Amino acid sequence: MKIKKIIIILLILLIIVAIVLGAVILYRNNQENIEFDPPQEDIQIDIQKEVKRVDIRNNFYAVRTCVEKFYSYLTETDESDYGIVDEEVEQTIEAAQNQSKQAVYNMLDDNYIQDRGITEENVSEQFPQIASSDVIIDDMYVSAQTESMYAYFVSGKLRNRTTWENTDFTLMLKVDMQNRTFKIVPADYITEYVDQIQIGQELNLDIGTSIEKNDFNIFDYENISIETYITDMFNEFKNDMMYDYESAYELLNEEYKNKRFETYEEFQSYAEDNYRNSVIMSLSQYQRNEYDDYTQYICVDQNGEYYIFNETGVMDYTVILDTYTIDLPQFVEQYNNSQDSEKVLLNIQKVFEAINDHDYRYVYNKLDATFKANNFPTEESFEEYITNTFFDNNSIGYQEYQTRGDLHIYTIVVSDADNADSAEVTKQFIMQLGEGTDFVMSFNIE
Repeated sequence: MKIKKIIIILLILLIIVAIVLGAVILYRNNQENIEFDPPQEDIQIDIQKEVKRVDIRNNFYAVRTCVEKFYSYLTETDESDYGIVDEEVEQTIEAAQNQSKQAVYNMLDDNYIQDRGITEENVSEQFPQIASSDVIIDDMYVSAQTESMYAYFVSGKLRNRTTWENTDFTLMLKVDMQNRTFKIVPADYITEYVDQIQIGQELNLDIGTSIEKNDFNIFDYENISIETYITDMFNEFKNDMMYDYESAYELLNEEYKNKRFETYEEFQSYAEDNYRNSVIMSLSQYQRNEYDDYTQYICVDQNGEYYIFNETGVMDYTVILDTYTIDLPQFVEQYNNSQDSEKVLLNIQKVFEAINDHDYRYVYNKLDATFKANNFPTEESFEEYITNTFFDNNSIGYQEYQTRGDLHIYTIVVSDADNADSAEVTKQFIMQLGEGTDFVMSFNIE
């Protein structure tokens, strides 16, 4: 029995050895048949150097933060922030001023520093201190120069936080995406590019291959939420409505602007009349709608006022200040899918939104021609009637609906939205629907 076991073990070992030898022989034969490719040349990546508008929100905010950092270090020191100025405080102020010089110097482009003969000691002569200001970006473009080096062209204004005056600025940011660093190139050094820059233009700039990191030139990314973005957009327009009427006027949607305000002076009067509302307005809710060419944000403040932003790029938008002057896409869709009685209600809601906005011209232009001629020969006479009949902030309720041929008749109860104890006003609105969303109307004036 022992001999048989030994024989079996030897046979198993022989089989294992045979399998191993066969695998080795097979591997060598396969290796002999392998054809190795010749060494490849370095792969050349085609860098698209065309100028384009910055369309990535996080990039926009990262660049804006760098610009804000640069101008914050140029901001003059307010000694009143330190209370009583003694020797110790003077030393603190001096240290802060020296750090500001060091920061500005370390954020400036190396070639610019060399060509202009700038040092930490004389940098304040080249870049005088400025008053405390907010940075507002009007335009931001980018051109990739290498895999990691990007040139950002930024223009906008510095808004003085005391006088609210604007000072225009333009500069270029050289950004090293690999090292997450940046350098500032002032406008006077890049005039030939800034004056002629166009979207789609190919730029070949000598901006180097990397930027060394220091304590002041770190390029940080932050994941910007949609809520943060919309709030920033809302507050930017809010500040324009308070302190820069011309900028707010330029931001208005062109069709809306032409229909709502006949002149800039009319808009300025509107902004002045609504100054108090602008001061206290805050974003309460919003709705986001995607369309082929733009994104729409319908924002509502705490008082139920509408601010509609049509965005075509990051912080690149136009504004509509109500929902009745021009028809929004969602209103048209709702209107077209409604019964006639519902269309009349939607139109009456428009009318009272306009009355609450003191936009009497809109309502006056919706009056039936005969009714208008017989009762309100001028817009002023109509405005006087409305202000004497209704309230500053009207709320409406519906009682009875009937039709007579193509006329739709609604009995409406109007109350003071700011005073629940006030007397109500009952009116009968007579409306004739027109093409699309158009209509004319009249009402009893007893």
